[in-house]
Amino acid sequence: MEPSLAAGDVAHHPTTVDILLVDDDEQWARVTARLLESVDEAFQVELAHSLTAGRQRFEATDPDCVICDYQLGDGTGIDLLETVRQAEANCPFVLVTGRGDETVASEAIGQGVTDYIPKNNDDTDGTLLANRVRNAVEAATARRQLDRERRGKAATLDLLTSTTSMNELFEQFCRVLVADHGYSGAWIGGVEDTPDGEVVPQAVAGCEAYLDAIAVDGVVSVDGLDPVVAAVAQNEPVFASVAEADHTDSRALKGVTTGWKRTADEHGIATAAGVPITHDGIQAGVCCVYRSVDKPPLDDSEWELLTEYAQIIGYIHRTAELKQSLLSDNTVRVDIELTDPAAPLVELTTQLDPAVTVRVLSTIERADGTTLSLARLSGVDPSELRRAVDACKSVEINNVRSDGDELRCDLQTTVQTPEAMLAAHGAEIERTVSSNGSLTVSIAATDHSVVSSFTDALRSQYDGVTVTTLWSHDDKLNQTESSTPLTSLTEKQLNVLSYAYFDGYFEQPRGMSATELAEKFDISRPTMTQHLRAAQRKVFSELLEQD
Repeated sequence: MEPSLAAGDVAHHPTTVDILLVDDDEQWARVTARLLESVDEAFQVELAHSLTAGRQRFEATDPDCVICDYQLGDGTGIDLLETVRQAEANCPFVLVTGRGDETVASEAIGQGVTDYIPKNNDDTDGTLLANRVRNAVEAATARRQLDRERRGKAATLDLLTSTTSMNELFEQFCRVLVADHGYSGAWIGGVEDTPDGEVVPQAVAGCEAYLDAIAVDGVVSVDGLDPVVAAVAQNEPVFASVAEADHTDSRALKGVTTGWKRTADEHGIATAAGVPITHDGIQAGVCCVYRSVDKPPLDDSEWELLTEYAQIIGYIHRTAELKQSLLSDNTVRVDIELTDPAAPLVELTTQLDPAVTVRVLSTIERADGTTLSLARLSGVDPSELRRAVDACKSVEINNVRSDGDELRCDLQTTVQTPEAMLAAHGAEIERTVSSNGSLTVSIAATDHSVVSSFTDALRSQYDGVTVTTLWSHDDKLNQTESSTPLTSLTEKQLNVLSYAYFDGYFEQPRGMSATELAEKFDISRPTMTQHLRAAQRKVFSELLEQD
């Protein structure tokens, strides 16, 4: 149990402080317990009258504070302190000693006692002891909160330095909020560039079913069911609660709809908070978190930390947009050829007839370290393909299907692919084609100067790496369209839509269910559905709203 004694919370959400008082003087223990409970109504005191009983009650109750006399019939308070410290390093422990027993006090401090107090002082109303306990509990709560913040910030730093995909980064942020900060759910949404400012979920953890309930066609409306999405419209943090109590928090929303309260209750949500995601005054989205009925609303330190997270997310989002802007304005496109059999597709096409061509339609980097590629092959039959895969060390094959004169299949490998290496160095992969033991990866780069970093990265692992074609954005405009309805899609949305299309999700009857599609991406079905709906909506808008 981790009580919160933050100002403003107690009046509306009383927090109980469970105290274990251990003393073999039963009369003194009963009197002291009554005094403590009369001084502070939050105190609830449980008694034990021996070392053995104290250990048993500590293990059974997990108290917020222990008060213990030094002299116990079957041991000492120091013995109980050792037990407590082994189980909980920060649990407040107040040792009661005899008057003038400085030796005992010195030993107790060395063993990690939180505080000590002479037993025979004139604290007839229990005020002194109650104040010591209250201060110790508040200090322990503050330390735990600080530890959580430090762990959360350390986890954030790890995310920023280890994750290259913006969508994966947002998903990790949500998971950190749930795992390390006591939220039952969290999601991050981006604001669509529409008059209504609709929000498209980009990542979710712990509240997938709830998000599916409030979203319509993969989009959450600012004036829809969820109240904390109002953070987008108000451009400031907001707080909402199922309870009718008038919270003192200035961010609390008034008049929360009955419909949301019912939906929140169905999903075990008692309180919710939304923080706008902005950077340099530009609004990018919203971060929404939820707590269950057994958790208090956010205190000031939690609001501050959540705001810091939103600022980090805003910075990441804005940086990604700037990179994309640079890419679209000054794009260099490169074809890189690779002939090393250590690359999975090179190994595969080495085993196939030279006339066979393998084209990668979509690629998924999975959480278990495997890479799953949806591929289309021409000039090969299924039995020949399986024989070639059996001869390979780095490639496995699944779901082989005929598609007219071609085959479609899933190629899986645990070996890092050239495409993955290039993406990790900031390249945008446009196309991958392999035939006759040669792989060609077409990528987009911000300018000519970064091309050498891509080739250097590949050459550090593969032999036979050559730049075969290099052209500027303006050159390419003369050959192909500069944009398509797919241009506005995120990487995750494009991958989901590609797999859904090529795996027959839109066919009648369906060639693949939504659950099967979600399993391929190693995400939940509601999350997959949100990506798919958002992708469809963007594509349809591009097609139907053209002048």
